[in-house]
Amino acid sequence: MSNSSINEILWTKHELISASKGKDLTTKFLNNKKITGISIDTRSIEQNDLFIAIKGKNFDGHDFLEKAIQKGASGVIVSRKNSALKYNGLLVKNTHAALINFAEFSRNRFKGKTIGITGSNGKTTTKDMAKVIFSKFGKTFATPGNNNNIIGLSLSLMKLPSNFNYCILELGMSKKNELKKLSLIAKPDLIIISNVSNNHLENFKSEKDIALAKSEIFHGLIKNGQIILNYDNKWYSFLKKIALNYTDQIIPFGVKKSIFSVFQEKDSFLIKSQNFKTNLNHLPHHLALNLISILTIVKCLKLDLNKIKEKIKHLSPSDGRGNQFKLRINANKTITVINDAYNSSPHSLETSLTNLYKNNSNKYVLIIGDMLELGPNSYTCHKKIVPFLKKLSPKTLFTVGNISKILTDNLKNNFVCRHFKNIKLLEVNFDKLVHNNDTVFVKGSNGTGLYKFCKNLEKKYTLGE
Repeated sequence: MSNSSINEILWTKHELISASKGKDLTTKFLNNKKITGISIDTRSIEQNDLFIAIKGKNFDGHDFLEKAIQKGASGVIVSRKNSALKYNGLLVKNTHAALINFAEFSRNRFKGKTIGITGSNGKTTTKDMAKVIFSKFGKTFATPGNNNNIIGLSLSLMKLPSNFNYCILELGMSKKNELKKLSLIAKPDLIIISNVSNNHLENFKSEKDIALAKSEIFHGLIKNGQIILNYDNKWYSFLKKIALNYTDQIIPFGVKKSIFSVFQEKDSFLIKSQNFKTNLNHLPHHLALNLISILTIVKCLKLDLNKIKEKIKHLSPSDGRGNQFKLRINANKTITVINDAYNSSPHSLETSLTNLYKNNSNKYVLIIGDMLELGPNSYTCHKKIVPFLKKLSPKTLFTVGNISKILTDNLKNNFVCRHFKNIKLLEVNFDKLVHNNDTVFVKGSNGTGLYKFCKNLEKKYTLGE
């Protein structure tokens, strides 16, 4: 993703040399060209992007320098002398290390407020909602997509225009010490940990270990920074105790305790504070809570909540994280699809389904794919979902993949069930499987291909009204 839509000049030659201690061997690096975007991938490179030749597991960016220049790259950063000479590149010792140096340089020159967001569920939607909200108060940059690992964060910070007011960074992790590194680069002024659940058990012994790893985000907190923690989450006290080593400004959010008065009604939240009152009736429970964490930051920064009242009313889940759309399958058949297939874990699956059935006891068509990254506990984790689904009693259950077959095998006597080995088989049969006015809920780990399946449905069938 490029930030060329903003068209800000992101870097000068002097800054790049200063940040990377690179050498301009031909003295022709950049040649009076401007940089309005950053790229490490020639497939998505745009005019005036700076191209950094990163060596990855499968590809080496140095092999694509010709293509980068053809597509309009304003300059290239390389770690090979012959490439630097051939393409007027800036020569650095190691492009991966240079990328991190650039990120640190960019963060240090940024004078606005930086907000770091992590959590087991809802990080991306929370970041997207925060961007919409803070844009009402000033120029706001946010992590593009879910680029929340070390390369993603570094690229994000490189794209951060230095004159913006707010920078919202999504920080992810799949193993120990990852968040610590990210936080030390991001140096957040404010931190949100939205929740902790057993999403990454593959690399951790227990949920407590996950909570401990999430607390690594405190490492980079700016002096006297603020930490916003989910009071309703069972790891609140555990995280608060660690957080106190970094700051005494720890602010809870949630239904049980918050700087807002939060009232949970049947299928919405009423939020009140001095001279401010609003209803959140369009977001599922966990995202409504995450929105309260953002509003807590707005209040911490003493910004006017009434300025965003209208914006809040129209917030909805990000693509693949619970967004809804209607499809006209044929003249007599229109269905609603809820695309929650960007990822899945036992906790997020149960949370999504609980929200679904809380608002409405409609009998839904459920399409559930394998939950990946659960390590040796995978079979057990899937099996535990059986009684939960039994209680919900959907109209129909379709499963896709290898392990999710456990669900249909165990529930076929309770309601209509069918298992598909792969997405192709599901796609071929889809229009025959659904009926008029069905609401189809889709969830599975990204690796199952169900997110792409939903996107293909959008392309294939005309959107209904």
